[in-house]
Amino acid sequence: MKKLLVIEDGNEYAEFAGLFLGSHFEILVAKRCEDALACLRSRSIDGLLIDLRFDRAVEAELVGDVDATAERLFAGDRTRALRHLQDQQGVLILAELRAAGFAQRAVFIHEFLPRRLDNLQGLYGPVHALPTFDAAALLAVLEGRG
Repeated sequence: MKKLLVIEDGNEYAEFAGLFLGSHFEILVAKRCEDALACLRSRSIDGLLIDLRFDRAVEAELVGDVDATAERLFAGDRTRALRHLQDQQGVLILAELRAAGFAQRAVFIHEFLPRRLDNLQGLYGPVHALPTFDAAALLAVLEGRG
């Protein structure tokens, strides 16, 4: 059976995937980038379902340096930098996975602006986005039909 790695800081994506995609995929879950990398290194994963926002994750588990981000983007405002890293964590995790050589089809449940999605695809290859939790559309994308 094909394997889908769900990367999120909560349980909603994994519950959705288990309920609606469980007959097509074995669902595996990673809560942090390190967990996702370990899973990808130890198993053959067919697709990635990635949460964009990790607002429940603790700072130490996030990809990215809060202080450096605060200085570079937010005039030293650490609170804004932390929120930015949380809000973009899924993309930051995807960047780490791609840098480690993993090129599986990745799907976000988010309505990216077309230009942003084009940029993500230019940077990270097979990246897709769906505006809502639509099981049929998600299955089609994961199977290369959408």
